[in-house]
Amino acid sequence: MSYQPVLDYITNFWPQLIREQRTDEQTRIGLPRPYIVPGNGEMFQEMYYWDSFFEALGVVDTPYEQLVIDMTENMLYLYNRFGVIPNGSRYYFLSRSQPPILNEMIWLSYSILQRTKPSEADAFLDRAMQASQQEHETVWHGTAQPHKRLMLEGLSRYYDINVLDMLASCESGWDHSTRCDDRWLQHLPVDLNSILYRRERDYERYANMRGDSASAASWAERADKRRAAIRELMWEGEQGFYFDYDMANEGVNPTASLAGFYTLWAKLATPEEAARIVKDWLPRFEFPGGLVTSLDAKPGRQWAYPNGWAPLNWIVVEGLRNYGFDTEARRIMRKWCDNCTAIFNLTGAMWEKYNVVEIGGREEGGLYGSVRGFGWSNGVFVDFTRKLAR
Repeated sequence: MSYQPVLDYITNFWPQLIREQRTDEQTRIGLPRPYIVPGNGEMFQEMYYWDSFFEALGVVDTPYEQLVIDMTENMLYLYNRFGVIPNGSRYYFLSRSQPPILNEMIWLSYSILQRTKPSEADAFLDRAMQASQQEHETVWHGTAQPHKRLMLEGLSRYYDINVLDMLASCESGWDHSTRCDDRWLQHLPVDLNSILYRRERDYERYANMRGDSASAASWAERADKRRAAIRELMWEGEQGFYFDYDMANEGVNPTASLAGFYTLWAKLATPEEAARIVKDWLPRFEFPGGLVTSLDAKPGRQWAYPNGWAPLNWIVVEGLRNYGFDTEARRIMRKWCDNCTAIFNLTGAMWEKYNVVEIGGREEGGLYGSVRGFGWSNGVFVDFTRKLAR
């Protein structure tokens, strides 16, 4: 199956997703740099926190590569202005954030600057990492309003200043899913704490780059403690998988989802745990069109069976590659790209989400249906096809 028509479409589509708005306008927050939006319709005309990284993957080594740095600078601007990187660049999103992938944007921008503007790279990294560490402490380790996220054994939850479970689920990016029994505020999510563990390893790495051994040791200790807590509370030995932790019921929530694979992406699972997850659980999530989000379905829940999402398929693929499961990673990338290409051949477009159980089948539309575009689907498709070509 040729991917070139889809790649040509994506290349020509990027200009339709680029926005620039320097001043506040109604509910939209002005940003100092251009940015990519998810779609070119009426919905999603602001910059989103975690979307931006997956969109950025698709513009590396293209004429639009500067947008990676631009969007990272916009994130830093939002944090410095508001003390939080909101869900999206709207005033009504300031009540919550989104999965904190700031560091992924920072490292990607740093690598571009090293190649294109090496004299600016180190100063950028110093400034960005300082802001990231502040966000880590004030937002994700907050203990009081507006950031009451740190809960138990050094682990954090998703939150919203309105203290509503539904809005906390929106901070997870999984709006709406079958996870957490709609009691998000009472759960410690395995994906969030895996991200925070990876960030702490990032700070250790950065401190070592700067020759600050004391700071590096401190961050290493914090990361080790988080890893131990995640493994203690979220690893279910009999089932051999990582689950969200239900604080109210003092045990794992039995809903299995791709969130458990974040432990491979963050490199916190042991090799033995990773091997067991790949052997026993990957086949349960793998379908002809890629990886399904969760193993159960519920009407109106788009982050669930039978839907697959570009960012989650990317996270799992990277996790598999981390532990040497390259054959499995390539198979999933191929399935995902074949699915996207098949739907493109039918509709002439890329989409926000896909039915991975039955290629061409109807996906669960959720609250707002299916959205054409689509930023992160484009970015992941480009990244996967590059990896498959190697």
